[in-house]
Amino acid sequence: MKRGKLLPGPGIAGRIGASWLGAWLCVSLLGLSTFGTPAGAAESASCDGACLQQLAEQYLAAMVSHDPSRAPFARGARYTENGVELTLPDGLWRTVGSIGAYRLFVTDPREGSVGFFAKARENGAPVLLATRLKVVDRRITEIESIASRLGATIGGGPSAQPRVDQLGDRPRPQFLATLPPRERRTRKQLIAIVNSYYTGIESNRGDKPPPFADDCLRLENGTQTTSRPVRPGAEPGPLNYSCKEAFGLGYYREDTRIRNRRVLAVDVEHGLVYAAVGMDHDATVRSYQLKDGRTVTVRNTGPWTWAAHEIFQINGDGKLSQIEAVLLSVPYGMRPGWSTGVHLPSPQAIRDGFKEY
Repeated sequence: MKRGKLLPGPGIAGRIGASWLGAWLCVSLLGLSTFGTPAGAAESASCDGACLQQLAEQYLAAMVSHDPSRAPFARGARYTENGVELTLPDGLWRTVGSIGAYRLFVTDPREGSVGFFAKARENGAPVLLATRLKVVDRRITEIESIASRLGATIGGGPSAQPRVDQLGDRPRPQFLATLPPRERRTRKQLIAIVNSYYTGIESNRGDKPPPFADDCLRLENGTQTTSRPVRPGAEPGPLNYSCKEAFGLGYYREDTRIRNRRVLAVDVEHGLVYAAVGMDHDATVRSYQLKDGRTVTVRNTGPWTWAAHEIFQINGDGKLSQIEAVLLSVPYGMRPGWSTGVHLPSPQAIRDGFKEY
């Protein structure tokens, strides 16, 4: 997996304040430092899938306690939340009061990366977390989080649309099933299938839909956005069609540029890919015609961007089966603040000369 350059930042250990630094020094003298290598202990650099999940759980437990010293951070670790670099504890680390039972993991021991989705409560309101951790020598070196606030306190923009939590406490069974060895795709193949999804949605005209399974289901911010029943008396829209039908009809043409496509973790055994993108809508597409002749009118009048972390499950036939996304409305053209991961090209970004990193 191609590794991008880490953007400069002063790091957590040098920025957590005198109180946290004092606590770290005390623990370090006892040979138990959580921010560096333990004194007198030679720790294995290997970290399998179970190890990566355990580190993610330690991370979440430390967040709920509002205490960074309880997580195994490396010195100089860097944290971003919704594309903005923060010191710790700040942002979610001050406001999250509890973490729910729901977890969806993509572990990648080869790259020392784990991506996960979790539900939480923030000052009593629901928040959906998408987080990618980079792990080196069992220490967390990079933290990239997207937090989608699902309550009514955030106003304005497409992300203010009401959401209904349909995640429950466990992921869909397809995400958890181990594929037989003969049905597994290579990392390269899984990445290419995911990229076909992004290239398909970019200014989509319905000509080249990605390979969707018949059971394909997409949830965005915990809400089903494909194959929903049509309300009585209503005309069907993109939410009501299957993944294959919606793409084939030519919906999503207003998604004019899908760029900063980064694959951050791959799990070959389960057919899982954790990816991040910026979905630009330049507001020049005011209406368009579907393959069945109907006209779609675009409501949003100004340019805007979704910052998205997504998890894809690809079945034994090499088709996109399950899709889950955490989305956040951000300023138009905003970049993620990271270049980590496998970079995938956006044809439109190339045409526009958009500087992605």
